[in-house]
Amino acid sequence: MKWWENISLSKRIISHVVLLELVTVFIGAMAIWYAIGFQKNIDNLAGRHIKALQASREMENALANQKGFVTYYFLDGDTKWLQELAHYREVFRSWLETARQVERDPVHADMLDKISRQYQHYVENKDRVIEMYRSGDRDKGEDLHWEVRSQFFALNKLCQSYEKLNEEEIQRLREKARHQAAEMSSFVVIALIVSAVLGVFLAFLLIVQVITPIRRLANITPHSEKPAPPANEVTMLGNQVRGMMADMDQTRSELEQSQQMLMHSEKMALVGKLATEVAHSIRSPMTSINMRLFSLQRSLDLTENQEEDFRVVAEEMRRLDNIVRNFLEFSRPPKLDKQRVNISSVIDMTMELLEYRLRRHDAEVTRRRGDDLPPVEADPELIKEVLVNLIVNACEAMGEGGQIFITESQSVTDQGERTVRVEIRDTGPGIPEEIQQQILEPFHTTKAQGTGLGLFIAARIVREHGGQLDLYSAEGRGATFIIVLPAVKAGEDG
Repeated sequence: MKWWENISLSKRIISHVVLLELVTVFIGAMAIWYAIGFQKNIDNLAGRHIKALQASREMENALANQKGFVTYYFLDGDTKWLQELAHYREVFRSWLETARQVERDPVHADMLDKISRQYQHYVENKDRVIEMYRSGDRDKGEDLHWEVRSQFFALNKLCQSYEKLNEEEIQRLREKARHQAAEMSSFVVIALIVSAVLGVFLAFLLIVQVITPIRRLANITPHSEKPAPPANEVTMLGNQVRGMMADMDQTRSELEQSQQMLMHSEKMALVGKLATEVAHSIRSPMTSINMRLFSLQRSLDLTENQEEDFRVVAEEMRRLDNIVRNFLEFSRPPKLDKQRVNISSVIDMTMELLEYRLRRHDAEVTRRRGDDLPPVEADPELIKEVLVNLIVNACEAMGEGGQIFITESQSVTDQGERTVRVEIRDTGPGIPEEIQQQILEPFHTTKAQGTGLGLFIAARIVREHGGQLDLYSAEGRGATFIIVLPAVKAGEDG
């Protein structure tokens, strides 16, 4: 070991510091490499394959919705049923085209071609049935109608097979992502152990060859005629060690954040798949129920009480549809159909929509309209959805009775840009301070039957419009939600 003894102290320490830094940088580089690969898998899963799976679900749904319209047309001769049939045919073709665009697998593409051919044959035969019914040849039409039903079930089975292929592909990608995450975790553990060993060795070197000699010099110095000045090398070494330890802590923190990000991404992908499956499972029976309710309401002579019962059932069905829509909106970002609108008009439409619910909760609404509010570029339906969510939450928080104050105004930001503000304040119990930070996060709810997605989706819609949703509340003093949207610039008002 004479070669080691011939190396100066500064070179030994520098060599250990450089080695430890290289290990740290290597850990970070490998973590980033794994994260990029993992993110690609997640993007592939959440993008192409989830969209293909969604397309297969929607194709099944659109196909199921086509069932029954020809029978209804046969029964009452109303052409409205044929218009509905044409609409769902267009929906099926649209989702079929979406599946073609995102599909890359030849086997999947061949199956889509087969679905397309069988669907075309199914549509042609069904159109023949309709023409027979129109021409009055109902006996032949009924015979052909039974053949078309068998074609429907064969086509539906083919769509289910395509859906199963996509589910298997998604499962394979999930297993691959788990394998990569396990590899990265093992690598990080090994690298951290190596870093710890190097750190211990460096500490030993410092104690034996730096601290101990300094202590000896300190004990010798009083007996010396001229004490030796402190060496700059020791000060430099101390700074390097402190910087190195800070870098290690930062790298460890970044690795933990990267791992949390990867876990969150996988969770979001799984939740997206769950949302699609839940929507598929619920929407088909809901559609059938709505159609039966509509048919019953048209065919029955109802009393006033029965009409009220029908309205209540329709309101609850809309509530169920809102829950399903929340899951779908969570799994895919909203598509904005922006247009120049006046926020007061959107609020007017919202109040008309909620008139029955406000009356049921015995809630009193006080509105303060803004004077000469500038227009905003927004999707009125999505902004109306945000307002409905906030007002319904206020009603449910207050229970029976209470007041809701809606105030419209305009303001100017620090950058001189005009904004439109809508303030919705209630007299309910308020939101505890400890949960105000989480109230706009997904799956956080204080309701026994809530999904925890309403406020999260509302905040996301406002952000998609370039605005923000703020909350101010004190427990026992109600809650205030403020929607801030950018106004149309002054030069563009015309």
